[in-house]
Amino acid sequence: MFDLQRLAVFAAVADTMSFSLAAARLDVSTSHVSKQISALEEELHSRLLHRTTRSISLTEAGHIFHQRCKAILSDIAAAEQEVLRRHESPQGMLRVTAPPNLANARLGDIVESFMSKYPDIELDLILSNRFFDLAEESIDIALRVVDDIPMNVYARRLCRVGWSLVGSPDYLKRRKLRDIGDLSNLDCLFDTAMSPRDMWIFRRNGQVREIQVSPRVRCGNSEWLRQCALRRMGVALLPDFMIEDDLSTKRLVRVLPDYQAMPQKWLYGIYLPNRYLASKVRLFLDAVEHGLQQAA
Repeated sequence: MFDLQRLAVFAAVADTMSFSLAAARLDVSTSHVSKQISALEEELHSRLLHRTTRSISLTEAGHIFHQRCKAILSDIAAAEQEVLRRHESPQGMLRVTAPPNLANARLGDIVESFMSKYPDIELDLILSNRFFDLAEESIDIALRVVDDIPMNVYARRLCRVGWSLVGSPDYLKRRKLRDIGDLSNLDCLFDTAMSPRDMWIFRRNGQVREIQVSPRVRCGNSEWLRQCALRRMGVALLPDFMIEDDLSTKRLVRVLPDYQAMPQKWLYGIYLPNRYLASKVRLFLDAVEHGLQQAA
């Protein structure tokens, strides 16, 4: 019977194509990884990896074995989670990274409730828009609004993230806006983090419109653009989670509400395969998903 540790080591190497990254993911030495791979290949009487001084790649047998390994490890992880659900007492450090704007707008109450419920958890929260290498930075969870999921990680959809075009009522009283084509006549506050092009995209009745704008202000921070909109400096395309209070108090109003701003994205909880077994990871993602659904 195969040693499950060797299967986990092989899966980590196949996922990362690196002995050092696999070692970091599993919190073992690189030499240990090398020995486990050699022992597994000897046990199978088959070469699983092509090795050169610069790269690693899977052999044909390695591809086949990798798929089977992932299925086996996933089944084992699921079985362990079923047991953990019956009696869980998560503890220790949990390292999470999240965008600052999302954290400031939505995570405060969620984190407070989570930490109160699980007092043995220590939270290291890294607020950054940077896309970290989870293995190299020893990060358990990355909360990210993305179009495409990176390779070699697991991802859980948490909530849909929409955008709305908004401005202050006082500013919009001074500017006439009859149709979407009139946007070029407004002072546009443009988020360069969303797109390198000065382009806003909208959809209405199945038709997509691309509107070229000439931004009065460009900035890669949506919170700063929100402040500009509140100061009657123009209209901005902002994430809905940032402006709910502003809309309810009418400090900001939606512009052209019949048009759906694009893109509509998803917030994901992203984590490494070896974090799948950690109850604290699953429980934190449960808390975030439940908290965001309640706030929606």
